[in-house]
Amino acid sequence: MKNKTILDLKDRKILALLDENSRYTNSQIAKKVQLSKPAVEYRIKRLEKNGVIFEYYTVVDFTKLGYSQYKTYFKFQNTNLEEEKRIIEYWKKQKNIIWIAETRGRWDLTVSIIAKNNYDFGRILSEFMNKFSKFILEKDILLTEYSPFYSRDYLLPEKAQTREFVYGIPSKLIELDESDEKILQELAINARINIVDLAQKTELTRDIVNYRLKKLVKEGVIVQYRCYLNLSNIGINHYKIIIRSQNLNEQEEKRLKNYTLTNKKATQFLKLIGSWDIEIEFETENEDELYKLLSDLRKDFSNIIRDYDILRITNNYKLTFFPF
Repeated sequence: MKNKTILDLKDRKILALLDENSRYTNSQIAKKVQLSKPAVEYRIKRLEKNGVIFEYYTVVDFTKLGYSQYKTYFKFQNTNLEEEKRIIEYWKKQKNIIWIAETRGRWDLTVSIIAKNNYDFGRILSEFMNKFSKFILEKDILLTEYSPFYSRDYLLPEKAQTREFVYGIPSKLIELDESDEKILQELAINARINIVDLAQKTELTRDIVNYRLKKLVKEGVIVQYRCYLNLSNIGINHYKIIIRSQNLNEQEEKRLKNYTLTNKKATQFLKLIGSWDIEIEFETENEDELYKLLSDLRKDFSNIIRDYDILRITNNYKLTFFPF
């Protein structure tokens, strides 16, 4: 088992800031955490080297570009580790894939696919099943209606103001040109890239890059710049509570969403269309903490929770909101 990295308060403050906005400069972070700029640079490099920080990514609201998210769950059969690795490698090479994760519980693998319509999604899924159907015992498909996600305030001991970021709310479609696409392609894999390097990689001027970035943020195409953490390296487990609801009216949905907003260990809420209706993601230090949260959740929302399931995310293999 990999040794857990011990974080002090300054490390936690730096991670919380990078999770809130990974484009904060080292000078801005230094001012906020009351350290020198070289000290912040050293700490960030150490966190990267220790594998606590895996990457910096940009949350792109792909629904504004005409895409929908299809969350696809697979249960394996008759597989060994080599065959499961081959399945994962297959999905990693496909475009239109924004997230791939290994899970424990009812499902073995989750793959989030974005497509412009059901036909395109069906084609992507059929191509996979034609190759690997003998290894798939069961699958489930959930369409994401919308999803707020939240800053990781549990990193800090004091009560912080939870920040909410949302993608998936219907709005007018945005047309990207070649310059926009170049910028998003670079930011998708390194949200922390500086303007000079971004201008060089995209072959655009600094002024154009600055203007386009502001425009993409204003239009809501860019939702947030985040820091992707290897949670297991800091002793945190990542769980999904999947809920099948009853009597879920607008008022109860709002109450449940507000619960996730105010719970420091809740990091994402997903409204779904399919066999399950809600997903809530929690990041906790152990199962006992998770089951305490689950007990409170079931008690407070017994009138709308008809059934639930628990998944633990054990490995993330891909995360990008602009995979093209």
